[in-house]
Amino acid sequence: MPEDLLLMELCMICHIKPHKYCCPRCWSRTCSLPCSKRHKQWASCNGLRDPAAYIKRKDLATPKSIDHDYNYLTSIERQLDSAERHAKSRGILLYSDNQDEARRKAHKPAKGEVPLQNAIKQNRVIVDRAPKGMSRQKQNSTCWDRTSVSAKRIVWTVEWVHKDGSREIGRCPDQEPLDSAYAKIVASTALQQVTKAESHKGSRKRPRLSTKISKPAAQPKESPPNPTPLEATQAPSVQSSSITASPPSVSSEQKFPPQLNFYLLLPCTPTSYRVLIPLSPKTTLSTALTDRFVLEFPTIYALKQTPDKLPMGFMTEEEYVKGMVQEGHANHHLESLPDEGRDSEHHTLGGIPKPEFNEVTLKDVLKKDLISVVDAG
Repeated sequence: MPEDLLLMELCMICHIKPHKYCCPRCWSRTCSLPCSKRHKQWASCNGLRDPAAYIKRKDLATPKSIDHDYNYLTSIERQLDSAERHAKSRGILLYSDNQDEARRKAHKPAKGEVPLQNAIKQNRVIVDRAPKGMSRQKQNSTCWDRTSVSAKRIVWTVEWVHKDGSREIGRCPDQEPLDSAYAKIVASTALQQVTKAESHKGSRKRPRLSTKISKPAAQPKESPPNPTPLEATQAPSVQSSSITASPPSVSSEQKFPPQLNFYLLLPCTPTSYRVLIPLSPKTTLSTALTDRFVLEFPTIYALKQTPDKLPMGFMTEEEYVKGMVQEGHANHHLESLPDEGRDSEHHTLGGIPKPEFNEVTLKDVLKKDLISVVDAG
């Protein structure tokens, strides 16, 4: 029977029996323990998988790859814990007093973080924190404002998405209406663009103005003819108007597009469509985020289309819930949320029914998150 087998199906050491085992490090195929030991001696292989080996992107989002990474991280944590316990049992001091103080300060929350978290919890907003060092985590500057005279408030970092698809990061107090906050963002951006354009234009015209003034000084002997009364009255006005020209003023009424509809983005959905939650222009951010789930900070779309006429690639929350209920796994991402963010009696969050656990959808979410992390890196 071994004669009927191909060479690639045989053991790479003895070339007699079909292979049964595969080396996790170099993928050498062996048939028995003696052949495996002989392979390690010949190839100087330790038989351990290399966690830093190159893996193609298509092979990353697989259960096998996820298990490898999880086992590698768990082994590191286990080794560190075992080494620390072993050192303590032998009476070895691992950290000095200064290092212990630094570790305590590292775990101590930043100034204003405790009241901010309490206010977010009181408003029933569920915030999913991105890993430290990610771009969205770096952009998040949400803070607890103590300088307000009337009352202390949360100043949220908001990602505004304009009607042309451009994005802009701004800050918005939780008690300010959405239309007022968006008008300030648009007016501030327009004013910055005009100021930048005028400064660039003025820097280009300054050398030309200096050369014009220096030309009459180069002709000391020749005197210009006497100007007529009409020319004498017009010449100074032209020069003064060219020098004292002021940049056009930018008002929020001219730059703010009328009849805009605001939508809150529902993140971490298993659909390829962007799920939007319609908001009233006069509603505050505190009211809009109550019983809602955001990724680090909210993302708000400002579109001209009404909820029943959204562009391609978008759908409302109502349509999303109906479609997910029909498929039997509505809002699977809510399973990972903390218990205080759910309504334990009705099993809802923001009017969305609590779904049943689905292994297939959970695997899809893990693949999606892993691919997004690879793309961001």
